[in-house]
This record gives sequence, structure tokens and C-alpha cells, in this order.
Amino acid sequence: MNQIRLDKAYNFRDIGGYETNEGLVVKKGLLFRSDELSKLSEADIETIRKLNIKTIIDYRSERERVNNEDKPIPGAKVVYLDPKADVAALASSDNKHLLEQRTDKITAKQAYDMMSSQNREFVLAPSAKASYAQMLQLVLDPANCGIVQHCRGGKDRTGYGIALILLLLGVDQKTVVEDYMLTNVCKHEKNTRSLAEAYEQTHNEDFVLALRYLKEAREEFLLGALDIINNSYGGIEQYAINELNFSRENIQTLKQIYLEEKI
Repeated sequence: MNQIRLDKAYNFRDIGGYETNEGLVVKKGLLFRSDELSKLSEADIETIRKLNIKTIIDYRSERERVNNEDKPIPGAKVVYLDPKADVAALASSDNKHLLEQRTDKITAKQAYDMMSSQNREFVLAPSAKASYAQMLQLVLDPANCGIVQHCRGGKDRTGYGIALILLLLGVDQKTVVEDYMLTNVCKHEKNTRSLAEAYEQTHNEDFVLALRYLKEAREEFLLGALDIINNSYGGIEQYAINELNFSRENIQTLKQIYLEEKI
């Protein structure tokens, strides 16, 4: 795992280093994923600046960004792409917000079903398709590298976006899901504390389980989206070409930019 340790962000990672089915390797230092960058310390900002980040893709909605904008990173532009993922936004909220929204009334089953549905909507919803099509065009331009994409928790919206890139580069699905699940490793301490606080506040075990479904990565959520891509669209390349305005030439260009020989 290529985690970049920061004081005020927990899920900042370089996604380079993964091997593809052609025996090539994703280059390091070009593609990153993270949770929100709105609470960074000065030391964090300097660490990110040294990564030579040129483009920050922020999947958060305008409502999520109110009084919570990213801290400026010298030399980096910010691009806002909103897949209209309200459930994913709710899932990344802190406990106070969740309780204010009376989320403690949501059962664990409802939370599980909501997250499953949200991940399917990344594949099917026009707003999501438009956002991820724009993301791929940004990634296709070498002048935009290095690129970090993030949402609030760096799990759902970001996880799906990163999965699209890695799959198009030829990384196998098992590895892509493993990368998605690393969010739980990066945020283990934060999530454990949050779940404990939720139980202390509510003494509602079903709510804590619901919160776990909202806050933690579960491979079946991402697999639900990928199953639709594979079974209904004929695989990632056909999906990108037919639904995200990508082309076979774009896919080859993507590989030329981000892949290198294995050392």
C-alpha cells in the first residue's frame, strides 16, 4: 500500500505499482486518491505540494463544500465533478450530522441496501456517467498529472473512479477490489473511534451496524457496480466506449501515459 501519511487526511494514497494483465506496471507519482482535503495542516500541504500535484478532482457536492472547501495546494487546480451521490455523501458524514439527520432510525438492512444501490447508480445514473466521463478526459491529458481525486471519505465516489482507471489500464478486478478495501486499513482507527462513539450516544447496536455499512468499504458494494459493467455492458472497455465517450484510442493513450515496464 502506497499510503502518504498526513496529519489531517487519512486515506491519501498513490495508486501506482499495480501490475496489469499485460505484465506492465502502473507508474507511481501520477495518480492519487484521498479523502477530503479541507482540514489539512500546513505540514500536510507541504507534503502534497512535493508530490507535484497539478489537478485535484473533488467529487463532493456544493452543499458538502460549504465552509469546508479544500485547502489550496500550490500549483494545483481544482475541478468539481458531482456524480449526485447523496447516499455516498451521507455515508461519509460525521456522527453529529448523521444523528441530526435521524440516521439512527435507519436499520442496518436499509443502510446496506442504500449503499448497494448507490454503487449501482455510479454505473447507471446519467449524472454519474457525465462526471466519470469528464474525469477520464482529465486523466487522459498528461499536462494534468499528478492527479488526486477525492470525495469526503475517499471510499465510494473516489473508489469507483479509481476502479475505472485501474480496470481500463488492465489491472485485474481482484486487485482493484483489494485497492478499494484498503480504505478500511487507512481509516481503521478513525472508524473504530466513530463507531464506539455512536454506540455510547445511542446504545443501538443495529444503528452501529448501519453506520458500519455506511462508513466502511465492503467489496460486495463495488462488485455490485462491476457486475453490471461486466454483465450488462460487456466489460469495462465496452462500457467506457459506449457510456463514457471514451474510445479504443483513448484506452491505448491512457496505457501509454500511465504504464511502464516492470523492473
